[in-house]
This record gives sequence, C-alpha cells and structure tokens, in this order.
Amino acid sequence: MDEKKKEQEKGLIEIELQSIVILKQTFSDIKEVKIEKTGHNKATGSYRMFVTMTDIHDQKVSFTYGYWKERNELGDIGIEDSSIQKDGTTNSKIKVILSDGGVEYI
Repeated sequence: MDEKKKEQEKGLIEIELQSIVILKQTFSDIKEVKIEKTGHNKATGSYRMFVTMTDIHDQKVSFTYGYWKERNELGDIGIEDSSIQKDGTTNSKIKVILSDGGVEYI
C-alpha cells in the first residue's frame, strides 16, 4: 500500500472517531458502536457512516448518519428504533469497532 493511501485511511479513522464523540452526545446508553462502512461525498464534504449500535441492554440497531468534519456535527441520522436510539448523552466509555477492524474505547 502506498503512503498516500495509508494517510487517507488514517484520516478516515480519525473522522470516524470524531463522529463517535458526537454520537455519544446524541444518544444515551450506548455500549458499543461498530462502523460497518464509511463513505465520503467530495461535493458536500460530508461523510456517511453505516453503523450498528448496541445499547447497555445488548439491544442492537443498524442505521446511518452524516458527519460534517468542518462543523463537527452530525446530521441526517436514520432513526430505526427509538427504544434503542434514545436522546441523551452517554458519559461512560464505549467500545468502537472501526471500519478497518481496529478497536478503540472512547
């Protein structure tokens, strides 16, 4: 893999982690988030995250959301199950499985 591709992947992982920080400020009771895939729209500068989120009761929901790095905000969040995607804040550390398979705790 060339250096440019490595830098792009590293940058994408940083974007994923930044978006999870905001996701924790959006939903309560998050235990784990697995980022299945991330896409970048060069025209708008936004990123689209495809995730599976697990709550503290081990219930799972898959959904997508947009993330704007410049504004550090989420948008266009797909609410698939409001009993799992509860408004609020998650203050505890959560496990994050990144799109490259790496694991972080935020």
